[in-house]
Amino acid sequence: MRILIVEDNLDIQANIADYLEDSYSLDFAYSGDQGLALALENEYDVIVLDLMLPGRNGLEVCSAYRRAAGLQAPVIMLTARDTIDDKEAGFDAGADDYLVKPFSLRELKMRIEALARRPKARQNTVQTFAGLSFDAATLTVTGPENAVVLHEKEASILTLLLDAAPEVVSSATISYALWRDEPPESGALRTHIYNLRKALTSLGAGEVLKTRRGKGYALEIMP
Repeated sequence: MRILIVEDNLDIQANIADYLEDSYSLDFAYSGDQGLALALENEYDVIVLDLMLPGRNGLEVCSAYRRAAGLQAPVIMLTARDTIDDKEAGFDAGADDYLVKPFSLRELKMRIEALARRPKARQNTVQTFAGLSFDAATLTVTGPENAVVLHEKEASILTLLLDAAPEVVSSATISYALWRDEPPESGALRTHIYNLRKALTSLGAGEVLKTRRGKGYALEIMP
């Protein structure tokens, strides 16, 4: 069983790892952006998601995951907030379960086991923006004039940009999503961005992929 733990508290991460690593294959993320990138690139049996995270918070990550992921894993939300309103917000964002800190590791494992028995739901994999339609299942992006099949890296970048649009996605976030902690030479990301921009422009939707110097990249509707 493969579990994703999205938690920025290193002590909590270590405790979870010590308790669960003999039973499951564990992946860890330290921020909302890293967690979302991992969740969209891999198939997990359960995602354990902290509410308060650097960058996107847990609600934002969960909502984005539910919109973009093809095969949907159940999500356990971790938080110190225990009001009914807080829990309602978590469930509205797409969480399947809610565990209040401090929590028992034994209880966390029981909840993981219970959720893992549920069949995963398959979500619509098509995202749209400014006349473009991207099907993550086939890596095909369709525009006003034609369609093109993207390479895997460009497709991963487009998924991140579509999910955030029209907000900027940092170069660091994209790089981590593509290569984790082992990025290649500095020009590799620019090459993939160039290829993606060229592909999108060829579809007749205009230059929707914008570079924001010092910040990153964004999809914007042409005026």
